[in-house]
Amino acid sequence: MADIGVIGRTRRTVRASGRHTRVVAWLKWLLPMFAAALVLLVGAWPQIQDGLSRLGSSIPRIDLGAARDLSMINARYTGLDRHDRPFAITADVARQTGAKDDLVSLEAPKADLALENGAWVAVTAETGLYHTQPKQIDLYGDVNLYHDKGMTFRTESAKVDLEAGTAEGHEPVQGHGPSGEVESEGFRILDKGAVVIFTGRARMLLESAAEENR
Repeated sequence: MADIGVIGRTRRTVRASGRHTRVVAWLKWLLPMFAAALVLLVGAWPQIQDGLSRLGSSIPRIDLGAARDLSMINARYTGLDRHDRPFAITADVARQTGAKDDLVSLEAPKADLALENGAWVAVTAETGLYHTQPKQIDLYGDVNLYHDKGMTFRTESAKVDLEAGTAEGHEPVQGHGPSGEVESEGFRILDKGAVVIFTGRARMLLESAAEENR
């Protein structure tokens, strides 16, 4: 039994010695390679650092504020008013602001509203705010309203209620059409253009009167 124990210890010693020899041999190969890699890295570090700097400058920075705002090019919104008459809103750019989900800012907006008799009314402006609930547009800057009967009105701001088919403004208005010209301090449009009311001081020059004065 003693001889067997001695033989077992001898075998374990031989195996351990073999593993140690392989580890030493592996380290003799690895350490020079590691040292050579360090030398190459130190020598090439200036070029690596310059490349990383160029890469960092070429990556565009993300504007987190813009990322929070959803935008759409050539946007279009369509719907029906309370009398099932169609309307459409288009804009060069539409942005949903982060402050309110139901508020959309518009660049170069245009609203088209159809009448029951097949006529239409169109409103354009430089900028606008679209309230999705309720469906209303606040228009600002060079607001122009066109009626397919040949009437055109211009003002600087207006509010359009798409569901009710109404519009109103409280700044000076200039308009012209087949019947003549009109100026007033404000306006109200009811039933999608069927009724137009000029508010405040108003001045109207009818076409027949203008011809008589010539």
